[in-house]
Amino acid sequence: MDFSDYQGIYVVAETRNGKVCDITAELIGQARCLADQKKQKAIVLLAGRNVAGEAERLTALGADEVYIFESPLFDHYDGQAYERVLGSFLCERKADTILVGATAAGRDLAPRLSAKLVCGVTADVTELSAESDTGLVIWSRPAMGDHIMADIVSPRFRPQMGTVRPGVFPMPEEDRNRQGRVFRMPVHLTAADMGTVLKRIIPGEKESDPLEEARIVVAGGRGIRSRDEWQGLYRLAALLHGSVGATRPICEMGWEPHSRQIGQTGKLIAPAVYFAFGISGAMQHICGVQADIMIAVNQDPQAPIFQTADYAVVADVKEFPPLFIEAVESLKKRHASQVSVCRL
Repeated sequence: MDFSDYQGIYVVAETRNGKVCDITAELIGQARCLADQKKQKAIVLLAGRNVAGEAERLTALGADEVYIFESPLFDHYDGQAYERVLGSFLCERKADTILVGATAAGRDLAPRLSAKLVCGVTADVTELSAESDTGLVIWSRPAMGDHIMADIVSPRFRPQMGTVRPGVFPMPEEDRNRQGRVFRMPVHLTAADMGTVLKRIIPGEKESDPLEEARIVVAGGRGIRSRDEWQGLYRLAALLHGSVGATRPICEMGWEPHSRQIGQTGKLIAPAVYFAFGISGAMQHICGVQADIMIAVNQDPQAPIFQTADYAVVADVKEFPPLFIEAVESLKKRHASQVSVCRL
């Protein structure tokens, strides 16, 4: 089929309190790569209340065009209203590709748009690329119980659409000298167009040391055999001012809450340093880690995680952590004494 008249890599922006969320910046970075490869434009749809001030940042991140849809009724996300406005706009355009964040709002909006546009949508994408000859977008995501990576393409329908997991792709650098075109679009909505009535917002409790923000993460897997051994990870994390993470089996045993789970069905993290104690390196866990440095400790020299790790330590995870903790404590004490001497 000839889809040559379908052009543009579209990003549906997500905002909160008038500010663009990080996932939008991540998607623009990928849209820019796809647009350059396919020689098309990167286009952002920005809906919300009092969000026009964010347009300049979106162009700095890589957008060629930004379409603004402002309305007092867009104070908070409403799937029915967003689908009515953005869906109608997209029906008039022939988009090649549409990127949506795999957030609570994005997972609600993407299938609404795909139904209106009569196209498919690939959910929870963790890798993104395009075929050089056909230009087809390759949406890669874990499948079959997270045991394989499935590559999904849409050769017979346009637009090509997918939701992308937050934290998978890096934030692009802003170029304030970059120029883009900004369009304000009319929005005609009434209260009758809204699908929900917002009564009250109850803020959730924020963790004291959330994994997503940690520069150092100390994580453990099934190689750790007891709760006493597990407490050693907390000692090490405290020494390094880091956070503790876990694999899915550890959380299923009740040693850690789901909020500490790392991987495809947990959280995606990008720390500076990642310690992996007793973690085999299964794809469904590793796909959730984008660390600058990975240090893996496992007694199996053939453990798959050693193929990913920057530093591999073949050792018993019962014996190694206490020795490592002792070494770190010794280094910290030595550093503290040197500092004290310098102050005299």
